[in-house]
Order: sequence, then structure tokens, then C-alpha cells
Amino acid sequence: MSNIERILVVVDAEEDFSSATDGMPVELRKALHFVHNKTSVELRLISVGYEKYLHHSFHSIGYDYIALRKEYVERMEASLNALTEKLTAQGFKASSEVVWAHPRYEKIVQKADEFDASLVVQHVRAYAKIEHYHLTNDSWQLVRFCNRPLLLVRDADWGKPVVMMAAVDPLHSHNKPLQLDDKIINTGIEVSAQLGGEFHVVHAYGESARPFASAGKIKDEHSEAFDGLMASYNLDASKVHFIDETPLFALQSFSQQIHCNIIVMGAISRSRFSEAMIGSTAERTLDYIKTDVLIIKPTV
Repeated sequence: MSNIERILVVVDAEEDFSSATDGMPVELRKALHFVHNKTSVELRLISVGYEKYLHHSFHSIGYDYIALRKEYVERMEASLNALTEKLTAQGFKASSEVVWAHPRYEKIVQKADEFDASLVVQHVRAYAKIEHYHLTNDSWQLVRFCNRPLLLVRDADWGKPVVMMAAVDPLHSHNKPLQLDDKIINTGIEVSAQLGGEFHVVHAYGESARPFASAGKIKDEHSEAFDGLMASYNLDASKVHFIDETPLFALQSFSQQIHCNIIVMGAISRSRFSEAMIGSTAERTLDYIKTDVLIIKPTV
């Protein structure tokens, strides 16, 4: 991500974001943080519409679904066009597109590849007063199938400076591909520099969660692997954290402790059977952490 040239922003064109101080949805506002040269970075706003009752396979009596769908799409286009015009008036290179597709995530992945996106940005909403972020099926499928860096953003604006935290797994648990931790760290360093923020690296090993292991063995194994991983990086010792806790709890509690805005973590695609049997840090935590998450995939 050292050279971000094209950013695909997935916008919910049906959302009313007129009350925002800048009149922009949060996903677009955060995407603009990555634009340091307005003439060299291209923004593509995309909104994917679909309603079952407006699909030709949904038989309803007394409704002209073709006309209704046309009106539906035109409202989305008007919303995106207004955003695009505002961006171009400010000097940004921006375009927009509304497509009709189901499932939505397949079209987003396709458009990201066609656009050769350096970064894909999508908004994740909280549910009810408990602020629990259950990812929609589309968001989950993007995590699985989008091979571009994927930034899932929440409602809260970033602090100053932007605080980032990389979650690594130097023992490559759950068959994590080699070199993914290096890609996570390097991405975090690059993005943190672009955003003018501070960067932390965290490894949680959870010895207490393995009561039948020899005393100290788990810690020693993880410490040696973590030290080996970090030996290649010149990071301040105060920004490197080795935590005896489960990954889920560590990411939740430690991110709050350092006022983290973005967690960088890796994710790999698996069959549904292996997902059910193994899982990963990303799969166990994405629904529960309240910070933004930058998902990095292994190089294919």
C-alpha cells in the first residue's frame, strides 16, 4: 500500500448523510485521508442496489417493478452524483457508479478488480444501543473474497494522531501463510506514515488459555517467535507489545487502552468446513471490536 493510486469507496446511497458537518458519509471522509495528492489519486464511488421486490423474479400484482426499480436507481445515482460533483469541485479526481446486483459483494469484488483498487473502503454500522457490530453477510464475504486491502470503518472519527495497531501471529497458527505478518506490519508502517499517526504491534499468546502446557513453555515459544519477527523492524520498544491474553480480549482491551483507531490484521479464505473447525483472529473478533479494521490478505 506504499503507493495508493485508486480508492474504491462503497457508499450506501440510500443513507441520509446530509446532517454530517461536511455533508459526506463517514466512509468517504476517511478515504480522503489517504489522498495527499489530488491529481494522482483516483476515487471511485460505487453503490450496489438490490431489492427483492423490484427483481423480475418477484411476482407482484399491480406494481410495475421496472419503473419502480428505475426510480430507485435514479435516486441512488442522484445521491452519488452530488458527492462526486462536490469532490471534483474541491479538486479531487472522482467518478461514481450505481449497479444493480445480488449478491452485492460479488459485484464489489468485481469492480475492485476492474478498477485495480489500491484500497477498498466500506462502512460497518452498529446495531441498537449496545453498539455491537455484527457484520452483514456482504461485509463478511468481502473479508473472504476481496484480495485488495479492505478498510471496514465505524462511525467514530479518527483521533489526532491516528493510532494504528497491527495484530500479528508469528507462530503462524491456523495455517496462516508465511510472510503475512510481515505484510501486515509493513502495511501498518506505511499507512501510519501516510496518516501521520503512531503505530503499535501486538502479539497475544494466551498461555493461561492452555492449562495443560508446561509452565512457561507457551510463553517462551511465542516470545522467541515474536522477537524473531520484530528483529527486522526498527520500532520503538514502547510500541511493541507481547500480551498474555487471548487475541479477542487483547484486541478489545488493549485497543481501548491506547485509544486505537485502526487495527491491521490478516485474513485468509477457507472452505466453510475449515472455517467452522479452525477460524482465525479476524473471524473471531470482527464482530466485537469497535475500532476500524484494515484487512490484509496474503500475496497470491
